[in-house]
Amino acid sequence: MKKILSIILLFSFSLYATETIKVGIKYTEPWVMYDKNVSEEKRVPRGFSIDLWNAIAQNLGLKTQWLYYNNTTELVNATKNREVNSSIAAITINSNREKTIDFSASMYELGLQVMVNTQNSSSSVLSIMAKEVKKLITTQTILLFILFLLITIHLRWFVDRQDKNSNLFPKNYFKGIYESFWWGITMLVTWETPRSKGLARTIDLLWHITGLISLSILTAIVTASLTANAVGGSIKSHKDLAGKYVAAVATDAPRKYLEKLGANVIPVKTLQDGIDLILNGKAEALVHDGPRIVYLANKLNKEQKKRVVTVFPFQFNPQNYGIIFPTGDKLRERVNQELLKLREPNGINKSYHDELKEKWIKN
Repeated sequence: MKKILSIILLFSFSLYATETIKVGIKYTEPWVMYDKNVSEEKRVPRGFSIDLWNAIAQNLGLKTQWLYYNNTTELVNATKNREVNSSIAAITINSNREKTIDFSASMYELGLQVMVNTQNSSSSVLSIMAKEVKKLITTQTILLFILFLLITIHLRWFVDRQDKNSNLFPKNYFKGIYESFWWGITMLVTWETPRSKGLARTIDLLWHITGLISLSILTAIVTASLTANAVGGSIKSHKDLAGKYVAAVATDAPRKYLEKLGANVIPVKTLQDGIDLILNGKAEALVHDGPRIVYLANKLNKEQKKRVVTVFPFQFNPQNYGIIFPTGDKLRERVNQELLKLREPNGINKSYHDELKEKWIKN
């Protein structure tokens, strides 16, 4: 009899250990990642949320069948309609979603952060001026300026040499051109020259106007850069986002929070769309969950081999990520128990949860 009971128990455990459940996921770096060009059957998802779920499933003796969705709204609806047994990605716990689905205990605590174009995040006036001047002073512009200067000083010296009553420049070529050179440099920024008339006066005036126009263009460029810098440099906290043009993913929770702050929200389909907007100067900032935009900023800066975007260190609107289940589903309690275990330190060693943070979410 004992033998028969043992066989029954073993068979029952075997069935439980191979129980397959459907889990919904969406692409969200670094939480859930996979090759979108591969068919769903051949995809191998990876990321913080994937590793966490795999550990929970292993402890519960569950086999996972991944189902793929495009956004958080689709994940929530699929879970609510019991198309899946559970869903995991980077799903913010909030009261509105709790009305239709159940959340697990918090799987990650975070806050919103702000990403800006690095060129707009510096507050040094001198550094901005230096950058703009460096853009203008290229090999081509230097050669053009020298050529234009040589033509002008030769013409001015030649006209003066024809005037027997003028002693502005020596009649000797080398000495005359030398003095004419300093005349050219001085006349770019000031009107200091002996009285002249005729063609000489015309050359003096045109050369001086050339200098004024050049300085005006440089001033305009630097002023525009300083204005752009004021956008990034003026963001010291989330309160400074009010009135600014801020990109946010249309289907995610940060968009609604930004609207309450008074920001001019530019809805985007993906975070990459938002990053493109700030790089092109069409948005002043991008706001999203901190760990994700830090990950994307590090990835982009590494690819470009320079810092093209900056994520400010301050956080606001504290949030929690959770795993979601259909309302009243019994799997939730079992997952909660394993989730809490994985967050507990293993003696002097770090918890599995902390190890995942070091692996996937580095600032």
